[in-house]
Amino acid sequence: MFTRKFERRIYIAAAVVVSSLTIGVSFGTYALWPANLEIGYQPAQPIEFSHAIMAGQFKIECIYCHSRAEQSAHATIPPTSTCMKCHTEIQTKDARGAVKANIQKLLKYWEEKTPIPWEKVYDLADFVYFDHSRHLTAAAKLDCVDCHGKVETMDRVERVYSLKMRWGLDCHMEPPPAGSPPWQKTRAPIHCSTCHR
Repeated sequence: MFTRKFERRIYIAAAVVVSSLTIGVSFGTYALWPANLEIGYQPAQPIEFSHAIMAGQFKIECIYCHSRAEQSAHATIPPTSTCMKCHTEIQTKDARGAVKANIQKLLKYWEEKTPIPWEKVYDLADFVYFDHSRHLTAAAKLDCVDCHGKVETMDRVERVYSLKMRWGLDCHMEPPPAGSPPWQKTRAPIHCSTCHR
């Protein structure tokens, strides 16, 4: 009834639709899988970095590495050059006297001038606006542990809070801090445009 050329185009179109659906559903399932969104998410990192040693044992402040958190919307993951401020001199060695594997990986990234491909533990949806600097100001009086948990006790960072809308609203709806203007009924604004712009 149809020409061979037309039938071939139908088969190709059907194959494209089926392939697109398969890839789309697979990606959607991965992106929305609870382990990738929920509390306890703990991705493997390219270099095993212990916050328990750096922030806990050595008491290095969060702001030393995540230097943009107080001035910009993003805390930023530190560049390799931040690590190398110390690790050009400090290179821990194992029992045989060889530089430990994680330091070797760091040095390799440094020598190759390539950024370390860290996996994000906390990542908000693209339709959510969040400004780190605004939450760390004297007015908000939040500390890193309020959202990220006691990172200084973690060998491998994990998500402590879901950062979902209800969690953020609960924080914003707390009573205002002492000394707030009488018209302020909540800790922070709760209208949609506060976080969705």
